[in-house]
Amino acid sequence: MSGLEQRADDFGMIVREILKQFMHLHDVAACGPQANLGHQDLRVVEHLGESGPQMMRSLAENLGVAVNSMTNLVDNLEHKGLAHRTRSDVDRRVVHVALTEQGQKAYAAASNAKFLFHRALLSALTEDEQQILLVLFRKIAREGWKQVEKFSANVPSTVAADD
Repeated sequence: MSGLEQRADDFGMIVREILKQFMHLHDVAACGPQANLGHQDLRVVEHLGESGPQMMRSLAENLGVAVNSMTNLVDNLEHKGLAHRTRSDVDRRVVHVALTEQGQKAYAAASNAKFLFHRALLSALTEDEQQILLVLFRKIAREGWKQVEKFSANVPSTVAADD
C-alpha cells in the first residue's frame, strides 16, 4: 500500500469515528429535555430553525425526503407542539410549515448543545491549529463536493431515479 493509500485509509477511519460522534451528539440533542425527537424530526426542526418557515415541498426537497414522508414528520412535530402548518391564502394547495415557540426552544437547545460540543473539540487545539484545521476542512469540503458531483454524473440514471 502506498503512502497516499495508507493515509486515505487512515483518513476514512478517522472520518467514520468523527461521524459516529456527531451522530451520537445529534441523538442526544434530539432527546434533550426540550423534546423527545427522532433523528429526522431534529433535522426538520434544525432546518426550520435555520431557514425560517418553508413550503412543505421545498422543505422535503431541502432535506432529501419524499413529500409524503415530510407530511408524516410534520404531523409528528405538530402532535408534539413543535411546528404548525398554514395554507396559503393565494393558493390553497401550498402549505407552509413553521416552528412554534416550543419548536424554537427545542431548536435553540439542540443548537446550543452542538455548539458546546464543537467548541470543546476545538479547545483541544491551539488557536493556530484551529485556524489551520478550519482552512483544511474548508478545502476538503470543496473537494468533497467536486467528487460527489463527479460520482453523481457517473451513476446510471436508473439508479439515480430510485432515490
